[in-house]
Amino acid sequence: MTASEVFLASKRAAITYDTDPDTGELRPWLAPGGTGNVVAEQAGVLNVSWIASADSEDDRRVAAEQPEGVILALPSGRDIRVNLIRHDRRVFDSVQNHLTAQLLWAANNYGWDKWTEPSFGAETYAAQDDFDRFTRDFADALLKSSAAARDPLYLVHDYQLVGVPAKLRQERPDAPILLFVHIPWPSPDYWRVLPAPLRTGIIEGMLPATTIGFFADRWTRNFLDCVEDLVPDARVDRDRGTVHWRGARTRVRTLPLGYSPLTLDGRAPRLPEGIGEWADGHRLVVHSGRTDPIKNAERAVRAYALAVKEDQRLRDTRMLVRMNPNRLYVPANADYVRRVEAAVADANRELGPDTVRTHTDNDVDHSIACFRHADLLMFNSTVDGQNLSTFEAPLVNQRDADVILSEMCGAAELLGPHCRTVNPFDLHEQARAISAALSAGPAARAASAARRRDAARPWTLEAWVQAQLDALAADHGARHDDHH
Repeated sequence: MTASEVFLASKRAAITYDTDPDTGELRPWLAPGGTGNVVAEQAGVLNVSWIASADSEDDRRVAAEQPEGVILALPSGRDIRVNLIRHDRRVFDSVQNHLTAQLLWAANNYGWDKWTEPSFGAETYAAQDDFDRFTRDFADALLKSSAAARDPLYLVHDYQLVGVPAKLRQERPDAPILLFVHIPWPSPDYWRVLPAPLRTGIIEGMLPATTIGFFADRWTRNFLDCVEDLVPDARVDRDRGTVHWRGARTRVRTLPLGYSPLTLDGRAPRLPEGIGEWADGHRLVVHSGRTDPIKNAERAVRAYALAVKEDQRLRDTRMLVRMNPNRLYVPANADYVRRVEAAVADANRELGPDTVRTHTDNDVDHSIACFRHADLLMFNSTVDGQNLSTFEAPLVNQRDADVILSEMCGAAELLGPHCRTVNPFDLHEQARAISAALSAGPAARAASAARRRDAARPWTLEAWVQAQLDALAADHGARHDDHH
């Protein structure tokens, strides 16, 4: 494999700009968190360019001014080149604001109650047409960039690009194509909530990939079940994780990721202003996650309040809800923030003023410092493709903090045996876990923390990148053998 043969794409570059005070030029940097950062670091490991969407008007301006790509300095110290696609603005807005950010995100993350929502109408069908155009933009960019490559290898990342493998396969019938979905995959009954052309069309757009990857076995099983349920001419072998469809073989694999060592090491953690003084002398519970309903901070706060009211030993504790602002233009996300703030206000009325605080920004150094200072870490997502913070936090923590982990996080498959695993909807179970974790003795805490670190440490970004390449090489060979 050489860098000229590997072509990497994901939808979100998450590029932000500030102005160089000397030249007045826009300088790009990578906003923290999310799939964009993971794929950026992957580009750094592979030493390849990365194709992504131009999101903002600044993105579009820089993409026009620098058609050969923008150079980004990553937190790990690596530099990469990113080529930004300038989509038709109306098409991009339709895909960004409706089809992926609301419709597909909710479908994959069990975001609808089905009693009151969703209802699909003309807007959804129009967005599906826009999604096809958006998908074509990515396929065309990948094909153009790889036109001179004799044996290109394509790495296509996340749910916004699920239609790309089919379009690549039409033009490059023999190319190895990996599609990696970073978010959960739901059960067939839930996936069937989507309109028939969309739910089947997405799966049929994915199956031309050589390899389809997920973070957890749960999502792999669900995807195979959806294929069997919705693609009647596909032959699914669950034991082997394969799908034979229209003369081709696709392997569906679980490829876990935990953290990027260089990204963690290259930080200067510092607590947000005022948090150190507020937490000083108190045991600190930290809940951390994006401003997204799946992160479930409202229930975490209510479980904490319940634990403190029921266990007098916890009266000296405090709780910090650390939120990373994300997609606040999505009504469900904005409503989530309001619900978390209401839960915090209720807790402070019940437990005493300023017992629980929220802090919201996207400063990774703040997040790592909060992880370091926690006496208990809570990751109680209602569902989560993986949740990389669950790996990062125990590795940087300096107080032998216990971890409460939702059984619906992909990370629970690897770390669940070393955490206090809970039902994210059960407040009493979470309250009991909080009490038990904060009441454990120093020796037990230290031993548990050591086991957690040992369990998390092998799952590095570099190992994950190599696992993708190894899987794709094996699956490409098997696909070729099938044709002979």
